[in-house]
Formats: sequence, structure tokens, C-alpha cells
Amino acid sequence: MDQQAMSAPKLLLYHDLTMRRTLPADEAAHRLDVQLTGIRRAGMTFRTMQEYVEGRLGPRDVVVTFDDALRSFHDVAWPVLRHHNVSPALFVVSRFAGRSDAREVLMNWDEVAALAEQGVSIGCHAATHVPLDQIEPARMHDEISRSASAFEARGIPVNTFAYPFGRCSPAVKNAVEAAGFQAAFTVMKGGADRFEIRRRLLTGGEPPWWFRFALSDRFFEVRDGARSVVPRRFLKQEQPVARSRWGAAALGLPELEPEDGSRG
Repeated sequence: MDQQAMSAPKLLLYHDLTMRRTLPADEAAHRLDVQLTGIRRAGMTFRTMQEYVEGRLGPRDVVVTFDDALRSFHDVAWPVLRHHNVSPALFVVSRFAGRSDAREVLMNWDEVAALAEQGVSIGCHAATHVPLDQIEPARMHDEISRSASAFEARGIPVNTFAYPFGRCSPAVKNAVEAAGFQAAFTVMKGGADRFEIRRRLLTGGEPPWWFRFALSDRFFEVRDGARSVVPRRFLKQEQPVARSRWGAAALGLPELEPEDGSRG
């Protein structure tokens, strides 16, 4: 077994607990509560993203992360996390935050700033949530630098980056590092590189046996073994991301609101 995997903390990744509002909020909250309770009962400890970046965590430590800054994080997940005294990391798409045409789906900048003051570690998730390894270099650099500037302009410190769809390349990783980020995260691929750190993808509704497996030291070992025998076309993260899933299109919105000079 990979000794590094055995000594690594567990980084969990969630998105929309309500499954695009198909699951009632109270049920989604209950599912998360059950999983967080299970983590504590397993003798694991919740830690912060900053502690992870500083290299202070071990194999029994857990960092909870959420991508996209969706409304369901603010309304459903955050109250449960706060009840369990968990300080999660939230990766925000800078040009999605505060969109006036998506108030029911996305958080606004005031809410993001308030969460940062309450102990949520805010990270960057690019400017418009496009797969950075599938766009032209100029736009890729703009997605990274422009999003970083949006947080700086609002006085929200960020030092971590999450690749949209977990997709990156050497050029993307170099651009993220050059922009001043200290660490960057994928989804299920990656490894020891601090600019390609993988997380364990969860929905909140996993059966208990699967959730226990997802927390185990063998999780990535088994998954990597499966990747070696399963044709790439059947592996979601090995496939190109359809343009219909890029950016705001995935939320059923126009690509961008008209710019007014104040947006990130």
C-alpha cells in the first residue's frame, strides 16, 4: 500500500447536497449530519484548510470542502457544519457570486465575506467554471488571474485553488502557482504534488458501507487499481467535459451577466 496515502489526511468534497433542489433541504441536512457524526464516531478529527496547507495534519484528520458556493451550502450545509464545529473550505467561482439572475442558486459576495469572518476558508474556483485544460492558454490565464483579483478587491484572502471539474495540466498548474496560490485541488485524480491534491467526492447520500470505504486509507488505492483495468471512456474524469456543462450553462443561465465594472 502507498505509505504516503496512509499518512495523508482525508479531504472530502461536496457540491449541492440538495441534488439540484430535487431533495428536500431537511433531508439533505440530515444526511450530512449523519456523515459528520459518523466521522467523529470513527475517531477522526475535523481540521481546517489552513492547517492542511501548513502540513500539520495526519491520517486521522479530515478537511471538509465544498465547491461552487451554491445557495444550498449557505442554507443547508453551513448550519449543520457549524453545529458540528466544523470549519470547512468553500471554493467560489468569482464571476458567479452575486449574479442577480441566479439568487436562488448561487451565494452573493456579502454572504461569502460573512462566511469568511465566521471561520469558513474561502478558496478560488476560477472565474467562470470552465475546464482549464480545454480552453486556449490566454483564456486559461485570465480565468485564474482574474478570479484571484476578484477576491483581493473585496478584501477576502485566498491561498488555495480548486480546478473546475478537477481538470488540470502542467500549464494550468504552473499558472495557478504563478498566481500566488499555495495549493490546488482536483477531484479524484492527483497525488503528492501540492498543486494536484485529490479529494474524495461525496454527495451526502452514500450508503454507510460506501461512506466508510470512502474514508479508508485504501480508497484511492482501490480506485487507481480500477482505473488501470476500466477503459478510459467509462471513467467520468477521463472524458472531455461537454460544452453544455461548462460554466453558467450547467446552471441553465446565460454565460455571463453584462459587466458593470464591479464584478470579478
